[in-house]
Amino acid sequence: MAQRNPVFNINADFYIEKLKDMVRDNPDSKLFLTLAEELRKRGETDEAMSVLTSGISKNPSFISARLTLGRWHLRDGRFAEARQEFAQVLEMAPADRFAIRYMKEIEDSIVNSKGRRAVERLNKLLEGIKKASAAESTGRGWQAGTGKH
Repeated sequence: MAQRNPVFNINADFYIEKLKDMVRDNPDSKLFLTLAEELRKRGETDEAMSVLTSGISKNPSFISARLTLGRWHLRDGRFAEARQEFAQVLEMAPADRFAIRYMKEIEDSIVNSKGRRAVERLNKLLEGIKKASAAESTGRGWQAGTGKH
């Protein structure tokens, strides 16, 4: 397991604190995106999400921030929220290749998920048929010709 460099951690902590100060001093600054990404890298996902969504509320046309939020939602399996962010990007920039690519990823994920669920249902149905067939062959099923169990 790799050891953490204490000097780097001090510098990273200092960097994050400086970013927090800068965002606090200038709430309309776009530095909130850098701060949110740094927080997420450190595993502080709740705070990162809070910083990002707050920053977007103050800078609603900041496409890079919306793409980042959409990507985070996509990675976390929140497809509806991701789709909403990418749709807003596409309203502002209809040819944005990242938003288009991520929208396709969402659609592919949904299709794959539906396909997996259909296969699971089919497998359960087949298992039920196998059990019924096995029960019938051992005499626990329908009595031949009587229509009774």
